[in-house]
Amino acid sequence: MLRLILCIELFCFAATLSAKAPNFIMFITDDQGVYHSNPYGASEMRTPHMQALADDGLRFTRAYVASPSCAPSRSALFSGLMPHNNGVVGNHENLTKEGVASLLPLISGIGYEIAWYGKVGHGAAWYASHPSITRIPYSEKASKNSARRLDMGDVENFLRNRKEASRPLALFVGSRWPHRPWPEPGTTRIPFEDIVLPPKTFDTQEARSEMARYIESVERADHKLGALRILVREYLGEDNTLLLFTADHGQAWPFGKWTLYETGIRTPLIVVWPGRIQPNKTTRAMVSWIDIIPTFIDLAGGEIPWEIDGRSFKAVLLGETNRHREEIYAVQKGDKAMSVYPIRSIRSEKYKYIRNLYPEFLFTTHMDHVREDSPYWNRNWQSWVDAAKSDPEAAAFLRAYHSRPPEELYLVESDPFEKTNLAHDPGFEKVLKAMREKVLRRMEEVGDDRSLSGEPRFLKDHPLP
Repeated sequence: MLRLILCIELFCFAATLSAKAPNFIMFITDDQGVYHSNPYGASEMRTPHMQALADDGLRFTRAYVASPSCAPSRSALFSGLMPHNNGVVGNHENLTKEGVASLLPLISGIGYEIAWYGKVGHGAAWYASHPSITRIPYSEKASKNSARRLDMGDVENFLRNRKEASRPLALFVGSRWPHRPWPEPGTTRIPFEDIVLPPKTFDTQEARSEMARYIESVERADHKLGALRILVREYLGEDNTLLLFTADHGQAWPFGKWTLYETGIRTPLIVVWPGRIQPNKTTRAMVSWIDIIPTFIDLAGGEIPWEIDGRSFKAVLLGETNRHREEIYAVQKGDKAMSVYPIRSIRSEKYKYIRNLYPEFLFTTHMDHVREDSPYWNRNWQSWVDAAKSDPEAAAFLRAYHSRPPEELYLVESDPFEKTNLAHDPGFEKVLKAMREKVLRRMEEVGDDRSLSGEPRFLKDHPLP
């Protein structure tokens, strides 16, 4: 059983902390697809601040989260452990596994002040496990919004009045944009004809309306990022500050969030550190969210616990290598009763293998469960249901959404949106077998019990269009 002991109890790094130890600023968006910003190819969106980061720093094209929903993704981030090793496998599960703790006290133990603002962790247990962390309070302006959108004035107040300004700072800022609820129709600026729908989406006017609202949400997150960067320049200086931007998983859309497709687990990741990280660079190094905090610890001169799954990618940041991981594993358990559909996957240099543990289940998510009286209502769902009654393409889209084969294999390098399943192609039989064996072995190693997040619904009881 892993036991992470606070650094201050085991070591005393603070006395030897380098005077040039960098500040760490991490900005996390919520439910933002990897392709949904200017530096990742979305020309219809206006994300100048995300683009400015890419111009000034290092853009990762193969960064992955451990799981495609909030709680397991963020728990993996702060523990440096994959979901089955830290105990948070499904969404809205809390940290309960004995001996598992956050890595952040290790950063505090080597002399850092740590502060959180906004949605950073997920679940009360993570916040309770960080007694040494400053929680920047929401202002009245931010609290009046039911979704508690960020007010960067709160961060400015903290930075202006820091009592420990002589210490390096690790600041984590979590935006709820572009998580639902999205801005109301009529508040978006983009014409529907300019909307680019995600691949594998059936095109309806209502779908374009929803995407317009989502785009507005992404642009609001970009604005918050820009405001944060101004504060960093004013109060911390950029020369010795590493700023990292990323998202916790893919967009809440079919074949995105709640799935292990690239659009579910691949995430934007851009890192800026003037003078240390070369500007306007791109790397294909495969990294995972479990690697981020170990990288911070490494850069700060601390000792990374050998027991964790995460590994520092410091050498990638400093331009010493363009490789990190050879394989990336990912896990999806479910989201209580909303999504009861366990999935496992492995991503290699060329391929993605997906194992749907219970293909007899009906795949569902908040997208088709949430109803009209909820602020999280997916307004275009009914348009797809109505279209499927007469349009074969719409019917095929809904069938693909609700039902998955036992195994999927994709040549991701040439099929980035995973449209062609090669699992039954004789030419890929050896690849399929090798990747299947790796996933099954991994499941055995981590004690994967194939458990469910709620009561499943069965395909046989729900005829598809």
